[in-house]
Amino acid sequence: MDSGELNVDELLSKSTVREDLPLTVNGNFQSGDDAQQLLCSVFGLARFFGAVFDLTGLDGITIADDYVAALAGVDRGYPDMKAAKPTSDEFGTGFAMAVPVLRNGEHKSHVVLHSALVRPLVDPANESYDFAVHTLAHELAHVYDHMLRSKAMPNYYGSQTWDLRDGVLGQFAMAAWDEYAASRLSASWGTPDYCSVYEESLISMLGSLLARSDAAKRAFAQERNVERTMTELRNVFETFFVRSSYLIGHIDGLEKTADDEAPKLTAALSETTWLNALWIRYVAILRSLFERMDAWEGVQEYQPLKDLGEELLLRGGLGFVKLPTGGYFVGFNPTNTL
Repeated sequence: MDSGELNVDELLSKSTVREDLPLTVNGNFQSGDDAQQLLCSVFGLARFFGAVFDLTGLDGITIADDYVAALAGVDRGYPDMKAAKPTSDEFGTGFAMAVPVLRNGEHKSHVVLHSALVRPLVDPANESYDFAVHTLAHELAHVYDHMLRSKAMPNYYGSQTWDLRDGVLGQFAMAAWDEYAASRLSASWGTPDYCSVYEESLISMLGSLLARSDAAKRAFAQERNVERTMTELRNVFETFFVRSSYLIGHIDGLEKTADDEAPKLTAALSETTWLNALWIRYVAILRSLFERMDAWEGVQEYQPLKDLGEELLLRGGLGFVKLPTGGYFVGFNPTNTL
């Protein structure tokens, strides 16, 4: 959908964002009017996107200078859910999140935004305005997707699994899908340099996969810390694929191709063997799931991504062997090629 072709007045009349949506802002502003202006700007855009996406699942929006504290302060509602924390990896630290919450027995999402991100929204001439709009669109797309997932998989959000392997693979599948869906849905509002920036970051990550994997396994040989090594190997391989979801989803949302929008990355991947094969399969799975995203029938929809995730980790040197006791032996093997 081309944002330039939308009739704004008509869309606002159809917005699914309620007019009494809870909005809070905490931070250092020159005046109360400045804070109110920011709230109005964010709310106006949320109302706009509420006509593009079904945002009846939006619980509220919090804007804060102290993003970490704001995330931690969101009442999750789910009894066993921990406080939300910013994402942090090779790409940097996150500054916006759609936090899953439970309200009166219904799954909803509360959007938390770092104030530095959204302050440019009061001035369309600001050089960071388009980036802020795109980020808000991305988070609200998460709200829409979370709503669909909660309906397709009742009681899945907030549930716990005591099976190590299933928990690891389930986390990978959810993250992989979440970022693909939100990126594809919000692609129309992306900045011109989005693909090139992501491409360069992914190429850098790709170039360090083997070295980081080897370092983690060498550290294990000395420290024998299974949990730390497992986490590090997941960070190496899972993060590359999950972060790729952003780029793949964005490109698909623009109805373009990776060969055109990220040619250096596709060329680098083509020089690998099993990694490129998994990448191609990964893209196909995500596209297939998206084509029927409003008709999912349960948690089993994640299975193709979980299967791929298990092969990815095994190829990367991390394997799970079920023990008669019900637990797992976690093994680490050398990875000499991609």
